[in-house]
Amino acid sequence: MEVNRVMAGILGYDSAEQLKASVADMLQVYADPEERRHLVERALRDGSFSHYETRVRTRDGELKWVSASALLIRDEAGQPAHFTGSVLDIDQRHRMQVALQHSESRYRTLVEHSQVGVFIMRGDVYTYANHAFANLLGYTEAELLGRNYREIMAPEVVPQSEERDRLRQAGEHVPPDFGTCLLHRDGRRVFVRVSIGPVQLDGVEHLTGTVLDITRQREAEERLRFHATHDPLTGLPNRMLFNQRLAESMLLSSQAADRRRRRYAVLFLDLDGFKWVNDSLGHGAGDRLLVEIARRLEDSLLSDVLIARYGGDEFTLLPDGDCDRDRAVEIARRVLKLFEQPFDIGGQQVFSAASLGIVIGQRNYESPDQVLRDADTAMYRAKAAGKSGYVIFDEAMHQEALSRLQLETDFRLAFERAEFRLHYQPIIELASGRLVGAEALVRWRHPLRGLLPPGDFLAVAEETGLIVDMDAWGLREACRQLAAWRKAYPEFTGLSMNVNVDERQMVSAEIVEEVFTLLQTHQLPPASLRLEVTETAFRAGRGQAEQRLLSLKALGVGLVVDDFGTGYSSLESFAASPFDALKMDQLFIRDIETNPRHRAIVRTITGFADELGLALTAEGIETEGQRDLLKSVGCQYGQGYLFSRALPPEDFEQMLLAGSRIVG
Repeated sequence: MEVNRVMAGILGYDSAEQLKASVADMLQVYADPEERRHLVERALRDGSFSHYETRVRTRDGELKWVSASALLIRDEAGQPAHFTGSVLDIDQRHRMQVALQHSESRYRTLVEHSQVGVFIMRGDVYTYANHAFANLLGYTEAELLGRNYREIMAPEVVPQSEERDRLRQAGEHVPPDFGTCLLHRDGRRVFVRVSIGPVQLDGVEHLTGTVLDITRQREAEERLRFHATHDPLTGLPNRMLFNQRLAESMLLSSQAADRRRRRYAVLFLDLDGFKWVNDSLGHGAGDRLLVEIARRLEDSLLSDVLIARYGGDEFTLLPDGDCDRDRAVEIARRVLKLFEQPFDIGGQQVFSAASLGIVIGQRNYESPDQVLRDADTAMYRAKAAGKSGYVIFDEAMHQEALSRLQLETDFRLAFERAEFRLHYQPIIELASGRLVGAEALVRWRHPLRGLLPPGDFLAVAEETGLIVDMDAWGLREACRQLAAWRKAYPEFTGLSMNVNVDERQMVSAEIVEEVFTLLQTHQLPPASLRLEVTETAFRAGRGQAEQRLLSLKALGVGLVVDDFGTGYSSLESFAASPFDALKMDQLFIRDIETNPRHRAIVRTITGFADELGLALTAEGIETEGQRDLLKSVGCQYGQGYLFSRALPPEDFEQMLLAGSRIVG
């Protein structure tokens, strides 16, 4: 055996001599001795072999991969003499190949079992698809091979994909990530997110990418978008979506030339008497009524009108296309006709009516809010005209709305400017003509319009909610003024003060504590303060308001029912409530001398008050005949222009100075 130094080095020996001394037979070198016998037989049979990869054992016992080549040398007689050959150390290369094979195997396993779809395309055709991609669309991998991508893509997105192909082939930048829509085998649409890029395979350019199913995410986003733009109760578009569509109509109208200008109109619908449904049948019934109304509106108008639930019991309508005055009126009449038949609410027949305000679009409108503001104004005008009708907004209403807005602004500023004053109307004992008390009535000293009575601003106070603050101020000021008069005029220590209290103030948690504090601060006898409330404050029966009344009664404060006879509370509520007195509304007093029906009502109210032990005051007495009739039926007290108008504090003091009797 002859070996060179390189061969010895491959096997881990220092020299050829060391190898020959250590290895007696080459069978010891082969990892598998039988493999050497096989190679010898092969060389004897074929005369040679080349680049045969096998493993040999090194000096330290490790196995190493080598590439062996051998040539058979024969003697002169043609018989095998010996072998000559070479051995190449390929252990490092072999390890790399094995590692690469393992890596490729792992990668293929990952791709094949990935939950994300993976594909390879050559041109427009799929040359590879993993199980996840095929399963996503209801195919097998084999069924996708050779298929053109257009066959599994939703028709509406094919042009977008072809445009990406065109840009890519033109060398332009194409974003690798995009959303698209594929078709499932059963026809369903599958929304996916695709990430794609070019790759060279065997010298040929391919496209490879991944596909992620985002159908559920897309559906969730669609639901979120729907809920953001639709009313959850009725399913109709909500205020936000309606305003967007109205803004689009306004833009189209403003951009067109006059002869081609597309006209638009808005109808604002508010239910009449909806609160009655909630109060009598419950809010669940009210919700069902709103749903039934929405369905009826849709069934009749949805083909050419955008219908929205604007809020509460308000609906807004925006006709599609061009809409002039005649078409808007025709739609309004169709809507009102829908309310002629009852609605079935859980087996109960319920009638409902509606009032509509109509705005015909004008170029001077700059925002949807302005249009809807005027439609709302017209709707309230329809309610005031008798409900269950429609009114078209005009410029006069606009000026009125501007005036109302200015009044509201001024009213809010009136608190900061301390512009409110109290005037006091005397309350007279009818039998003697003696002054027994006063009713505190608020006046507003407007900086431009002068002194305004409550009728000019009470509606604004109620709508803004500031009536509670105004009445609270009036209560404080009246108590202060009463204390001052009682101190200045000892002969009038029995003088009482009537103060109006709003329904919302009456049910507030602070009213009892506030009254108690005022009585203590001004050292007033509780009976000298008499709080006037309307029947609406306790028409719900023994509720929160009645608890406040009982607490005030416990303080000793007088409680008076104002405007008695004009409300809708039950007589039983009077028997169960702690009132001391009634005030008969001037509606019955005004024509008591000529109207026998009103005289009968006055007698009935007087008898009712007498039976319950309630003091009775008549409001609005203007003639001696009215006074005499009231005295004759037993009414105890009265106030009105016959005795005096409501007076500023200084004029009322003059009355106190003049004496305790007032001549009618």
